[in-house]
Amino acid sequence: MKKLGWILIAALFFIAACTEDTEETNETQEEHVVSVEIEEVTEGNVTIEKTFYGRAMPEEITPVMVQTMGEVEEVHVANGDRVEEDDILITIISFETGMEVEITAPADGQVSDLSASEGSILSTEEPVSMIVNLDELTITADVTATNVNLFEVDQEVDIHFSGDEDRSTATVVETSLLPGETGLYEVTLTAENANDWKAGMVATIFLTEETISDTLIIPTAALIEDDGEHYVFVVEDNRVTRTEVTISNLQSDITAVDGEIEQGDLVVTSGQLTLSDGSQVIIVGEDGES
Repeated sequence: MKKLGWILIAALFFIAACTEDTEETNETQEEHVVSVEIEEVTEGNVTIEKTFYGRAMPEEITPVMVQTMGEVEEVHVANGDRVEEDDILITIISFETGMEVEITAPADGQVSDLSASEGSILSTEEPVSMIVNLDELTITADVTATNVNLFEVDQEVDIHFSGDEDRSTATVVETSLLPGETGLYEVTLTAENANDWKAGMVATIFLTEETISDTLIIPTAALIEDDGEHYVFVVEDNRVTRTEVTISNLQSDITAVDGEIEQGDLVVTSGQLTLSDGSQVIIVGEDGES
């Protein structure tokens, strides 16, 4: 009886060991599948741009001067009003003659810095207002000696103001020959004010430095760096291949590369950090399964 008990115990250990071996085998056979998002490798031109910053100011600011001292009888405009040349701005009573004198706009533009009010006294020494022409803006940027040579008179460049959806165009009108007190060189551009930009706004100026033609382009999100080398995961038949690439130009959204990839290849853009060469994947997102 005692012997039978030992046999039963041994049998139980054997069954348990076999069960563990079976479970380990099943776990080994169950391969982990990673959900990933992909995008296609394209071919085209990549523009390398330099960015500069300049402040926009009115091309023309005309002071409104009073020819004779007097008391303001009536103010016909307010700051921000658009006026045309010779429009009546203010009516005063001249101290010299006691008669009404009309002060008119010296140019087309918008009224700014209007200081007159009914009953106030105007002198001939200070302008009573400014007429600001915002139809065209002057943009000035300070650049280094190296970068000033990138600008040429009559050259058209892209500009962008905060709040705009698209870029606009400005024209280089002057580059300084001598540096200013800061050691920087002033570049002057003009731009048509089609978007009602305000004086004092900062414009981003884009200057094309180089164009890489007929290059392979991948989403920057697909890039992985490992010990100074860069690679991507290329998807084919729901498996990935780790493929090294050499960066020609890195930008925030796209990157120009060389390597053993081709136009039309699908590269992983999300989920790649858990992948290794040969991993099985399932594609999700707009171009894959959901």
